[in-house]
Amino acid sequence: MSESKKDAIQDGQHDVDNGICDEVTQKAASEVPQDLFHSERGDVNFHGVSWLGAGILIAKFQIGLGALSLPSTFHILGFFPGILCFVILAILTTIAGYLCGNARQYYPHMHSIGDAAELLFGKGAREFVGFIYYIYLALVAGAGMLTTSVAFNALSDHGACTMVFVAVTCAGSFVIGTGFRSLEKVSWISWVGVAGIVVAIWITAIGCLAQDRPASAPAGPINKEIHVFPNATFSEAMSAVSSQLFALGASGTFFSVSAEMKKPELFTRALVCGQGFIVATNIAISSIVYGKVGRYIASPALGSAGVLIKKISYGISMPGLIVTAVLWSHIAAKYWFVRILRGTPHLQSNTITHWVVWSGSMGVTVVFAFIIVGVVPFFDDFLSLVGALINPVFTNVFPGFMLLYFLARKPAKAVEGIQNVQDEESSSARKWLPDAFKACRNGWKESLALLVACFMILVGGFVIVGGTYATVLSIQASYNKGTVSGVFSCADNAS
Repeated sequence: MSESKKDAIQDGQHDVDNGICDEVTQKAASEVPQDLFHSERGDVNFHGVSWLGAGILIAKFQIGLGALSLPSTFHILGFFPGILCFVILAILTTIAGYLCGNARQYYPHMHSIGDAAELLFGKGAREFVGFIYYIYLALVAGAGMLTTSVAFNALSDHGACTMVFVAVTCAGSFVIGTGFRSLEKVSWISWVGVAGIVVAIWITAIGCLAQDRPASAPAGPINKEIHVFPNATFSEAMSAVSSQLFALGASGTFFSVSAEMKKPELFTRALVCGQGFIVATNIAISSIVYGKVGRYIASPALGSAGVLIKKISYGISMPGLIVTAVLWSHIAAKYWFVRILRGTPHLQSNTITHWVVWSGSMGVTVVFAFIIVGVVPFFDDFLSLVGALINPVFTNVFPGFMLLYFLARKPAKAVEGIQNVQDEESSSARKWLPDAFKACRNGWKESLALLVACFMILVGGFVIVGGTYATVLSIQASYNKGTVSGVFSCADNAS
């Protein structure tokens, strides 16, 4: 056979092989989940959040309700253990936030922690975890509405029934939240929200510093009972730890923040700025207020410097409290909105279906939050129960398992919105979990990551058990004391 014929045969075989490879690659790529949102398609751009806007959203998620209860945890845990515990939880939740926010660089189809649950444990886990996640978000939105009613009562000297104030906040959350379909728009008002709450708590701290004695202290000699080390029962301590974790418990929402960023690869920068600012602010404020007020701390803390400062602080923080209710309602509604319209042209188009699903999701969320606030007679303890029972799942347990999964599968980064094709057997923990523990053989970095993952899961489990136990005891004590309010109570909750 001549050399020219051999070359022709080889060239033809090479073309066939290339064609087969191209066909296999295209087929594999088509089977890989694509980016959830497409910035070049549709009428609504869900890729408009800058890294700075993402940092503000992270800060707003973390400085909503929990920051107002932190000083009281220092009194229960003791000053030094309180700060140490808070710093440890801050580190763990920052790691969790890093994992949740950066997961989309490897799996661009993710929008919520429910999608992560499917990757780790299968479709059944997605539905179960997603439903629990939505309940949690809606309850925090309800807590935001209730806290806003405290501000209304404080400013008006209980000028109306508390449930009227809750209803007003509920209606405002629906109108504002429905009008802003993308987090880019919500990040604009989050600037106002963060500024309002930060200024308000600093005014309270300065007010406490300027006073010779705590505003709520009785006449005569007083004992602030400032403890350097804890002087509390196990249940009281676990309740305080749960409150601290609740103050940093928004890590699970960072999937949604990253999903709407212009450049998700800059999420870490946003996390460091937003989380770092909030952690430093919380430690400073809580230390000042507890150091000056001691056991006479109010909860929420804005009432710790007297009636006048209380009204000024609530007036300034009012926009921030409203934004808290709007933001959590928005994220909760967005979960069902994406869950229903995922993969359809209605997701980013101004169709009737699009608006019906979006407004319906917002409506159901705010109404559900309003009903829970009114029906549950011990809402504060109920929220603590939810925070202890559910919050650690999203801040510790699932991120810990995600870290184990990454150790086992070592996913490659997504390129141009498409995840690299690989055989991952993602739906069976029996296949990837043993590989995660074998990863420690690969070096000290993998061993350290394995220890961190296990520590996160164990801490989460400990808080779930201990915090739930403490909250149940608190609920029982409230019933025994007869302090449980009625359904849809009009009582003043700012007193």
